[in-house]
Amino acid sequence: MDTANAKRPVPGRAPSPVRRAPRRSYACGEDTRRRILETAIVLFAQLGYQGASTRAIAHRARVSLPALQYYFGGKQGLHQACIEYITDDVRVRLGPPAEQARAALRAGGLSRAQLLALLRSLLEPLIEALATDRPESWALFFARAQSEHNEAFAAIQEHIGGRLLGLLTEIIGRLLGQRQPGPEAQIRAVAIIGQATLVRRSRALMLKSLGWPDFAGERLPTLKSVLWRSIEASLGGP
Repeated sequence: MDTANAKRPVPGRAPSPVRRAPRRSYACGEDTRRRILETAIVLFAQLGYQGASTRAIAHRARVSLPALQYYFGGKQGLHQACIEYITDDVRVRLGPPAEQARAALRAGGLSRAQLLALLRSLLEPLIEALATDRPESWALFFARAQSEHNEAFAAIQEHIGGRLLGLLTEIIGRLLGQRQPGPEAQIRAVAIIGQATLVRRSRALMLKSLGWPDFAGERLPTLKSVLWRSIEASLGGP
């Protein structure tokens, strides 16, 4: 048999399809995705959005650049995913009390004690979220976003800071007897949020000085109670 002729295409018959090597697939593994996100948060916090390259992030996360692009599409998509990753916990915690506070404020006729209770109901979930054991890079990511006024800062302001600040300002305005909250209510609201976020920024120092391993168990209610008494005192008496 002539093997050379055997391989020639037969007239009238379609040629056999050429076999190609299968394309590389990147299965969406949660562990790999999380590793990329946590690495990206560190580098975005250290170098800023412009300074942190996707190539450097992929190298540090021990994945290929095409794998990073498979998961996130590119630098902007990765940065947005980092924002969502570190704000989800706060949003979940704040969602229900924020809705309850809005409904109560719409109803009106609230006493000082009720307004203070609303204020506390908003601040305690925030303190819980900030007191949880999160990497220091998360706090640095927020700080970098604030200094750069980049997309992360805008998203945090829109989805968390702005909404929470608006509710706190309205409650504080009513506590101050203002029909329309003015600059004093706004400044006090920002100061109170700053006091709460100090838990995140000074977490390691606070735990070390207290001799606590973390804010779990009965230590968390103690933290919330002390902070709340300080915040309540700053608002003065009736």
